[in-house]
Amino acid sequence: AAISLYRPGPMESIPRYIAGKQDPSSVKYLTPKLKPILDVTYGCMVYQEQVMQIVRDLAGYSMGRSDLVRRAMAKKKHDVMAKEKEIFIHGQVEDGRVIVPGCVRNGVSADVAERIFDEMTAFASYAFNKSHAAAYAVVAVQTAYLKLHHRVEFMAAMMNSVVGNAGKIAYYIQYCRKNGIPVLPPDVNVSNGGFTADDNGQIRFGLNAVKNVGRNLIENVVRERQNKPYTSLYDFCKRMHGTE
Repeated sequence: AAISLYRPGPMESIPRYIAGKQDPSSVKYLTPKLKPILDVTYGCMVYQEQVMQIVRDLAGYSMGRSDLVRRAMAKKKHDVMAKEKEIFIHGQVEDGRVIVPGCVRNGVSADVAERIFDEMTAFASYAFNKSHAAAYAVVAVQTAYLKLHHRVEFMAAMMNSVVGNAGKIAYYIQYCRKNGIPVLPPDVNVSNGGFTADDNGQIRFGLNAVKNVGRNLIENVVRERQNKPYTSLYDFCKRMHGTE
């Protein structure tokens, strides 16, 4: 819910959501038909699925048509939405056959239906679907846990994810230093290709993040030192001579 609410559309509902969570008796619905759909979010539209269910339950839309409405709202197709608003309120009849009942036929006043549709339109332009938000939430909780309990390894992994972006690496290094995580300089006898965390709570700078150094050379540096450490610049150059 927090992930979905913190979007340009639903963001205006955050105070109402909090108030409803703290005092469920304060939650109000434009029609009782909204309660089964919105009670889980304290009367606020939070998920795209709720919009789809509203047009189905209140106006009698099919599953397929409710998804078309959701897409039209998300893409701000005003001509489509103007047409759908009329259908949502009064329904659609073709050759004397009711294709979509509409809210009025289902016992919802035209005034209330119009207010609900306008709220849906304003909300849906930037809304998340619940399944998407749930997947984001799982990753958010997992990464928060790792950052709290394995912060050195977590920050090393973060820097490995942005190798090639000097600005972000500099940002993360600064963040580490401010939070008591030393970032040691590159060392041909210790560093690997990526940033690595050691047993002392430190991060060693990864050679892949050194500008203008090819990955093949780095692999050769790491492979060659397994025989014995480099003892001097001359020793390093001599042993690396001829490698790319």
